[in-house]
This record gives sequence, C-alpha cells and structure tokens, in this order.
Amino acid sequence: MRAQPNLPRLVLIFFLSAASFIGYLTAQDYGSSWDELGIYDYSDQMLAAYDFVSHPWDFESQVSDPLLNLYGPSHFMISTLLSRFINAADKSWTLYEAHHLIYFLTFLLGSPILYSLCLRWMSEWAALGVALLFSTQPLFWGNAFINPKDTPFMIFFTASMYFGLQMMDGPPPSIWWKTILAGVVLGLTTSMRSLGPLAGMIVILYGLWKDTRKTLRIVPFYGIVTMVVTYFTWPHLWGAPVSRFFESLLIMSQHPMDFGVLFMGDLYSADQMPFLYFPILVALQLTLSTLFLILFGAVLSFRSFFKGGGKEPVLLFGTWFLAPALAVILIGSTIYDNARQLYFLVTPLFIFAGIGLDALLSRIKPPLWKAALIAVLILPGVYANIRLHPYQYIYYNELVGGVGGAFRKFDLDYSGTSFKEAQEYINANSEPDTKTFVVTGPRHLSRIYIRPSLKNNLLGIFDTIEPNDPEYYYVLLLTRANMDLNICTNGEIVYSVERDGGVLAYIRKIQSKEPCWAKPQD
Repeated sequence: MRAQPNLPRLVLIFFLSAASFIGYLTAQDYGSSWDELGIYDYSDQMLAAYDFVSHPWDFESQVSDPLLNLYGPSHFMISTLLSRFINAADKSWTLYEAHHLIYFLTFLLGSPILYSLCLRWMSEWAALGVALLFSTQPLFWGNAFINPKDTPFMIFFTASMYFGLQMMDGPPPSIWWKTILAGVVLGLTTSMRSLGPLAGMIVILYGLWKDTRKTLRIVPFYGIVTMVVTYFTWPHLWGAPVSRFFESLLIMSQHPMDFGVLFMGDLYSADQMPFLYFPILVALQLTLSTLFLILFGAVLSFRSFFKGGGKEPVLLFGTWFLAPALAVILIGSTIYDNARQLYFLVTPLFIFAGIGLDALLSRIKPPLWKAALIAVLILPGVYANIRLHPYQYIYYNELVGGVGGAFRKFDLDYSGTSFKEAQEYINANSEPDTKTFVVTGPRHLSRIYIRPSLKNNLLGIFDTIEPNDPEYYYVLLLTRANMDLNICTNGEIVYSVERDGGVLAYIRKIQSKEPCWAKPQD
C-alpha cells in the first residue's frame, strides 16, 4: 500500500514557501534599525580578518565601536556574504534591504526546527500549530527583518537545543556524526553571543540525567568541536581566545547601556528596570491565543510532572526560561528595547503552548477540523502583521488596549525604523531650498534616506540650531522614551508615522522666529 502523505509537514512546507515569497516581496519596505550600520562595518572588518588566518595573532580589530567585538560575528558575516550576492545579482536591492531578507529567511528556519523539537512531546498537528504560532507572532515577524542580533540568536539557540538533544538521544552508530553537527551549530551560536554555551550546558545536564556514562564519553568531543568553530568564526578571539571570550561573557551579561526606557508610563534607567519588566512584556506582546495555550499547557505539564509523568517540558522550562530569566534579573543586567535581548528564552513557552494545543486537538478527529482550529489560533497574529506592516514588532495585545493603548506607556519604535517612511515624506514634500533638518534619535539612519541637498544640513538634538538663518526648519522626532515631549514641541506637525493609534515618529515644520530647543530642557 502507498504511504499516506504527512499532511502537517505538507502544510509546514507550504507555509515556509509562502512566507519566503512574502518576505521577498516586502523586505524592501522595512527601514534600517538603530544598530545596523555599525554592524555592517564590523562584519566587513571580520571578513577582512581572514587575510590573517595563517598568522591570526597579528589581527587586531579597528571597529569604531569596541563593544561590537564582544558580539560574535558568525551570522553577521554569513548575512554580509549573501547580501553582497543579492546586490550583485540585482542592483534594485540595496545591501541594507538584502540583509533584511537574509535575516528573515534565517528566522523562517526556526519553524522546521521548532516543529522537529516539539515532536518529542506532542503530535505532528500540535507541533505544526506551535511552528505556525511562533512564526506568525507580530513581535517576531517584525523583528525578523530588522533585528540582526536577537532573532538570529534565538533561532540558532533553539537549533543548538534541538541538535544537542538529538545527539544525546542518538544510537551509537550515528552518535559521532550527530555530535559533530551539534558542536558546529553550538559553535556558530556561541559566535553570535557569548551566552550561546548555555544551550550546551542544558543539553549536557539532560544527557547526564538520561545516560551519564554515554554523556561523559561524548562531551569532550562535543566541546572541542564547539570551541574550534567558535574560534575560527570569531576573529576578535584570535589574539587571546580565553580572556577575550570571558571578557565578552562578563560585559555582555550586563549589557552596558544607559538611557531611558518607557515602562507602564514611567521612564526608568536601562540598568534599573523593575523586576517584572520582562514577564510583563512577554504577556503583552504575544497574541492572546498564544498566551491562553501557554497557560493551559503549563497547567497540564506541571500536573503531569507532579504525577510522575513526562518531566522534560517542565525541566526545560526551568533550565531554559526560568533560571536564566531570574539570573538576568538578580544580577541586575541592563535590559532595554522591550527586552529583545531575552527572546531566546521564550521558546520553551511555545513548547507549553504546544502541549495545551495537543490536548485540544486530541478531541478532534477530522484533519480538516484540526487545521481549522490552528488557523483560528494564528489568525490574530496574521491580521496584526498585515495591519501593522512594516512595523509589526511594535505589536501589543488587547490586555493593554493594543498599540494605541501602549502608546506613551511602552516604547513602540525603539529601533527607529520609521525614519525611512518619515524621510521619504520630507524628500518628496519639503521645499527645494530647505536648509536645516533636525533629528531626534538615530540621525545616522536619516543619512541613508535623506536627499542630497539636505545631507550637509542635518543636525542632531545636541547641535546648535540657528533659527534666524533659514525661514523655517524641519524636526523629525522619534517617540521612543517620550523624548519628543521635551524637544521642539512648537510648530506645525506636517506628517506622522502612525499605526493603530500609536505614533512612532512625526515631523514638525518650525518658523525661524520660533525658537526650538535642540536638547531637553532641565
């Protein structure tokens, strides 16, 4: 008899194909984010470092921001090479836009990886539902295009967990090949952020719990492969591998940044965020259907755990989410930009969601009805992705009243991607003799999009404005941390970038006789 086709896998393949096509059509809509330009310079330098590969001790990074050296460049370099290829093949794609497409395709790799990981604990239909829920979250979909750090790390961390667990479960004939694969993936993950080895530690703990003798036999080889891959894909380590790695681990665990973060209507310093900052944002930025499944699945998982049933989901939750999140909070790590640095901790919550979904699907027999339930559950995320495009990452759910309810209470466009749309308006509508343009926020992003006649007159909020020189001047204000409320509050608003009642950025036109503070007043 002919084997029946696996319908959940066919649906997943169809989704990945459709999502890739949508990504190709829309990647050019997204503006560059705050950190991107520095990362591209860093990536170029790291690729050039391979000229020193035969004498690596002579290489020293000359990157403008030394902190970038503390980020491993493995994915940055891969994205740069692929983006150069896209740009060379089709000049209509800028390097920035090509990078956005590569970031998004990297994100889509998380769907089959999460699907495969979830099959350990649930049916294929439930695993499919988890993969689709995860991939259609507006928070992740939007970040997938513009975030070169956190979403790729989230995907690679999940991949490290999956291949590591496969290694520990593998039979003796295939164990060494699986160990090599797991080590390579973990090495690339570590060469993206020095917290990558946490995945390896969780995998080793699992192995010791399952089969101590086997684990002790393969861990040295696993570690060697990981370290070799990390070393050769992170040129900054070449001069002093051990000390520079631990320097990265120490500094990046603190995230040394100091600026205002908007949370529940109040401004906090990024190094003094309230204890509940991360969990509240998780609760407010995932769709309600996902939150329901997470809570339902968590109840079922803990009940099974205490009754002596399956323990892995609860143990993963404890080691992958709870313990690291508590550690980050207790050691006082700097968290900002809606805790995007901690996205890699959210994956086990989706495992809980899958367990809850599996319990619901087990009561439904016809495959068509199973598919219909999954479609209903992902619909809020899909609808929000369409409605908020290309700013999906500002999504907030109905618990806070959506994006409009979150405005002035939480940060929206903290990465400044709305500057692309705002700058395009200025280029098309400002008068030819416009002489001055003031930017509050990432001024370097405006330089990408600003028309040449304005480029030499682009000022920042700490520059001196001479209001009596031109007849008028424009001010582009980003609403991040409500910084716009204290800067250039006079003048006519001629354009605003808005979604669902939330303002991301706006432009004021101010007459020369009306003074404008170029920095916040005391």
